[in-house]
Amino acid sequence: MIEGPRLSEEFLNAFVDNQLDVDEKSRAYPIIQGNGDLNRQVCEIRKINDLVRLAYEAPPAPLRPLGRVQRMAARLSPVVRPVVPPLILVAGVCLGWGLRSTLWAPATVRPVAAPAATIARTTTTKVLFHLDSNSHAQMREVLRESASLLARYRAQGRPAKVEILADGPGLALLRVRTTPFAARIAQLKAEYPNLIFAACQNTIDRLARRKGIHAHLLPEAVIVPSAIAEIVHLQHLGWTYIRV
Repeated sequence: MIEGPRLSEEFLNAFVDNQLDVDEKSRAYPIIQGNGDLNRQVCEIRKINDLVRLAYEAPPAPLRPLGRVQRMAARLSPVVRPVVPPLILVAGVCLGWGLRSTLWAPATVRPVAAPAATIARTTTTKVLFHLDSNSHAQMREVLRESASLLARYRAQGRPAKVEILADGPGLALLRVRTTPFAARIAQLKAEYPNLIFAACQNTIDRLARRKGIHAHLLPEAVIVPSAIAEIVHLQHLGWTYIRV
């Protein structure tokens, strides 16, 4: 779907709507962040999506009863009525001009914005991979994608953070007795301090309550209270969410 450094509008829409697979998103990050035009296009698509969502969510304003001025205008004769709006406009302009002399202050000079390419190099890319499956293939895939993304950004000298959040059956990735990738996780954590392995406390509690299993986690794992709360919190902070 990606062809060279040029990305179609259809692809960018799918990127914004989180409809791409892990491999496509991983390859798209450096292309979009390294291209000012694509960065702006993605921002515009997000703005349009937000405007459309807000347009459908916002209820129409209730009709208000006529105010005193409107009631007075309604009682005017048809001959006088057309003259009222221009008079109100002229009065408003005059009032605004009079206030201008007392309220006007020299405009503050705004600094010139940095080029998009420079911003892309200095802004930290933050990606959250959500694993809720105990499939060994999916575990292997999320580790591979995380390492590939971090290696690419390190080679380009660009900051990045990645979090692998395991909950439900996916907690098996971080349990000492069930993970097939303990050595790989230790290696990745040593190589990339900006890679976080997070386990859901709610899942740990459910295992203990329902099955009597006390989950022993790998030393590289940290515990978050709730996977859902973690996803919402990180997305609010600008992290890109990818469910594996």
